[in-house]
Amino acid sequence: MVSSRISLNQKMMLAMKGHAASTYPEECCGLLIGKFEENSTCKLVNSCKRMQNAFQEKERYHRYTIDPTLFIQAENEAASLSEEIVGIYHSHPDAPAKPSIFDLKHAWPTFSYVVIEVRKTKTVDTQSWVLKDDRSEFLLETMEVREDD
Repeated sequence: MVSSRISLNQKMMLAMKGHAASTYPEECCGLLIGKFEENSTCKLVNSCKRMQNAFQEKERYHRYTIDPTLFIQAENEAASLSEEIVGIYHSHPDAPAKPSIFDLKHAWPTFSYVVIEVRKTKTVDTQSWVLKDDRSEFLLETMEVREDD
């Protein structure tokens, strides 16, 4: 697999971390919207969109899901701007910034999965991952945080 990269600006990174801290001790989730470049190995994120964690309430401390209707609506909004969903971000309250087995079972290849580790409402680590095409494991992805543009 060719190494993968995601590029987003500092404002987006701060927005995702703020979202993660504000939903603690539950997981937050959101969409990364932009463009795939260089044969889908590089994602240029132009905006992030907060989404409601639609998982059953008592399990939100370690699970998230996005309502499919709202996902499609966001996908259509992105398409109207000649963009697309290039990834998903979510938080891991009191757990490392790496995908869980649940994440592995529900992820899609080519998307970036930005995972934000939150400990007692403080974000401590953020990593981006991409699922191998054979869906066997996640690989750490290079994450470039640009100056605000």
